[in-house]
Amino acid sequence: MISITSIESFFTVVTDLQEAGKIYSHSGTVPLQFCQTLIKLDDLEEALQDEHTYRYLISLLSPEEKKLFSTFTYPKRRREWLGGRLAAKSAVLQFLQIDSTIESLSELSILPTENGAPQLSGTLFDKDRLPSLSISHSNRFAVAMATKAKSCGIDIQKISKKTERVADRFSEPGELLLLHDHTPQLNTQERLTLLWSAKEALKKALLHDQPVIFQGVVLQSMNVNQYFTLHLHFPGDLDRPAEVTALMLEDCILAYTIAKTCHA
Repeated sequence: MISITSIESFFTVVTDLQEAGKIYSHSGTVPLQFCQTLIKLDDLEEALQDEHTYRYLISLLSPEEKKLFSTFTYPKRRREWLGGRLAAKSAVLQFLQIDSTIESLSELSILPTENGAPQLSGTLFDKDRLPSLSISHSNRFAVAMATKAKSCGIDIQKISKKTERVADRFSEPGELLLLHDHTPQLNTQERLTLLWSAKEALKKALLHDQPVIFQGVVLQSMNVNQYFTLHLHFPGDLDRPAEVTALMLEDCILAYTIAKTCHA
């Protein structure tokens, strides 16, 4: 039986990033080694109100990141972007087993590509060692994933009524029936958010360069054990559907997928 998972029971390693607050981490090895991190955005928002802490947080960014951050005017955008970058940098450094210091964090630079995917660079790091990376944020949390796989995708979505209003844009009747049969304990909003988050994680991992959202991505089957395992057909899958793991994380759905091949 699936139950709601608390932050601390999934992200079991908690570290202090000095004035930046706590970083919650979860690591695994299936299908390949990975590290996931989470930052509570409410805590980050509070930290940003203090001038000393604000300067410290900005010092953790690369010069290019500082320039981009300065263009954001809305507090919500600044908080989400900064939380995502700090979570991602922490995930990368933990994956590489490097201590998180001002020097190591500011050396890493994560800038968006033309299609919005996070691109990782750092002159002090061996380019071949840098992992694949994915970032997401929703409501109260920012999350990130780092892995040596060729690609990965992570997504967090607050369970919301809005999924019902736009359900016809990303779901098909057969998918809804499959979800209903396998998740009788969930309500409609939870099922739709689960489907959306799983498709979003897959898109980030394998279809980030496609302009049409979720086109051709279809839920084929799923299993329910400790977490949800969804098998999604997508364009070009060669009859090898992507496997997405998902769980109910407090009032959100967290979904992630990892390509089963490493960097060359």
